[in-house]
Amino acid sequence: MSDLVSMRAEEVEARSRVDVLLGVDGELTAEQLTDLEAADVQVRELKTKIKAAEIRASAKAAIESPSFEFKGTSGQLSITQPELNSRQQFIRNLNHAVKNGGIQERFIDFASTATGATGNAASLLPVDLQNETIRMLGDLSSIRSAVDVRTYETDVEIPLVSARATVTAYTGEGQPAEEFDPDFSKARIRSYASRIRTKITNEVLQDSRGNAVGEILKQQAEATANWFESRMMSNTAAQSSTDVDGLLATDFTALPSSPADYTCPTGSTTTDDVTYADLVGTAYAMKASYWGLPKNWILSPAMFTSAMKLLDGNGRPILQPAAMGTAQQSPAFGTLLGYPVLVSDALTDASPAGSFQALLLERSSYIVADRVGMVSQVDPFGDNALNGMVSYYLQFRSDARWLRPESSSRLKLAAT
Repeated sequence: MSDLVSMRAEEVEARSRVDVLLGVDGELTAEQLTDLEAADVQVRELKTKIKAAEIRASAKAAIESPSFEFKGTSGQLSITQPELNSRQQFIRNLNHAVKNGGIQERFIDFASTATGATGNAASLLPVDLQNETIRMLGDLSSIRSAVDVRTYETDVEIPLVSARATVTAYTGEGQPAEEFDPDFSKARIRSYASRIRTKITNEVLQDSRGNAVGEILKQQAEATANWFESRMMSNTAAQSSTDVDGLLATDFTALPSSPADYTCPTGSTTTDDVTYADLVGTAYAMKASYWGLPKNWILSPAMFTSAMKLLDGNGRPILQPAAMGTAQQSPAFGTLLGYPVLVSDALTDASPAGSFQALLLERSSYIVADRVGMVSQVDPFGDNALNGMVSYYLQFRSDARWLRPESSSRLKLAAT
């Protein structure tokens, strides 16, 4: 029986690995495909072994049952008792004991105060842990929905135009041609790593309900994505060699241009002070040549709720709901001045005066560059095996860079 229990636990773990790999976004790596194939083969083999073990256990039980009766008992009627779970069996035994005077009635009196105690038998009834988990959702992560996401197998460099050359005068007859020399530079795409581990005991793997391992692996992936998003929002420099580029960066000396920032008039120190004109000024702060490029808003939660209250000159809300579906079916919460609206929990500030509360990102102005994808590993060996543990690792390498910041804009509240 212990072998059967062990095989069932192994099948649950193998199924969890299959679920995790099938839930990976995008293309699976060659290593992930190999892991998926191995997990699938393991599940199928274990199902066959479990079935065979169950048949053997059933046959053994049938053989061990006596096939004869003592003399004088052959005339007795055989009664087949229905199978009962532990709770039903307990209630049947309890009722039988009360009926035969073997237990005082007050022990099944859950609410009456006549005996001097209330609920005095509540702990006697067994509880069945359901096979489900009520999730606590993580923060909203919106940057990957707003900009281009690329995948590179190595560090790369991307050529950039540093400055456009211009024609400054007419050329007279017989005069030499005017020199026309555009400037170029390059942006380095690196990969910063995050590696986390969760250690789980064998007892939890075998006995837990609610797909606890699957929930842990999902939280690992969500927490890693939110960590990178928090760095994209909090770093104050661009083209840093030690961190991702900050969307709210103030130092753009390493790049040929900076975002077209719009600052609200003096006195507009909170999101409720932002006006329709301020949002229009932000949407068209960049050069007109960039106006027609695809863009997405990223708003702070406070800015989103304030924008929901804004009306145009005809008394209509300027933040329009999505044309199709509901908020539950799309990462965007409607449109603002024709552009999809996303909300990021990472875009917050305890002192909003002088802070950025809205970004209008042109999709290719800022990119997220992943190194292949998230890698999940299971380690039941070494010290883990000695201590009856299994370690689940998740590693992710990524970078985020401004490439053409001048095609995006940011709304900044007044400092005073």
